[in-house]
Amino acid sequence: MSDDGYVRVRGAREHNLRGVDVDIPRDSLVVFTGVSGSGKSSLAFGTLYAEAQRRYFESVAPYARRLIHQVGAPRVGEVTGLPPAVALEQRRSTPTGRSSVGTVTTLSNSLRMLFSRAGSYPDGAERLDSDTFSPNTATGACAECHGLGTVHRVTEESLVPDPSLTIREGAIAAWPGAWLGKNLRDVTAALGYDIDRPWRELPDEQREWLLFTDEQPVVTVHPVREAGRIQRPYQGTYQSAKRYVLRTFAETKSATLRQRVGRFLVGADCPVCDGRRLRPEALAVTFAGRDIAEL
Repeated sequence: MSDDGYVRVRGAREHNLRGVDVDIPRDSLVVFTGVSGSGKSSLAFGTLYAEAQRRYFESVAPYARRLIHQVGAPRVGEVTGLPPAVALEQRRSTPTGRSSVGTVTTLSNSLRMLFSRAGSYPDGAERLDSDTFSPNTATGACAECHGLGTVHRVTEESLVPDPSLTIREGAIAAWPGAWLGKNLRDVTAALGYDIDRPWRELPDEQREWLLFTDEQPVVTVHPVREAGRIQRPYQGTYQSAKRYVLRTFAETKSATLRQRVGRFLVGADCPVCDGRRLRPEALAVTFAGRDIAEL
């Protein structure tokens, strides 16, 4: 590598470049300008980045190459003074809850390989495949939070924001509205709970069961008769506020409904991985004294 502070390109012929020679200062912010089609991307990505990646690939084992997107060798006479390079794509990405700087830039692929092959393992531990260091794979994701780093839970305060209300008045705000909500209130009354008593005055054990039980008892509901309507008894199933919120949040295809129940969830770092998203065996491997989540 040249040590005169420049990356020197000679005879670049990628795409619409016609034997371009250019000297680019290193350790500086350099901008290529020009009209559309003048070859800016062909020089930056098609030549400089492609050549840096080609050189890097020469030192990487074939097993590791499958993890890295290859852009191909550029058409250029010579490039000197070129350090390792990272390319960010010229498009708007759509990150998810699992996205990070590493996944967006694909640097995480190289980092995973580094920990797999050169990491410091605990005594007696088996060497792990690179996929085990990714929270986006079944072999790497923390089993508790599924690789998200956070867990969603509900509390009495999140489910019942106004404890001065009665159940009939909508104290359990997390329950659905319309007929489904009325059905749950009627089932609650049929189970023997006082739905006209302010929530804060209900015994602790009743509030705990109503909000958090996993039981789903079935009872006979006798609807209150209304003028002009015939309402027959029916079998109603109870569902706690916790069960309704967590199940709806996980399964609904409606963005509106998911947003609604999401208001009753409280996020917290996963108690198993401490928000680091990976299984314990992957987090036990270090490089330079740090696990992959820290790096």
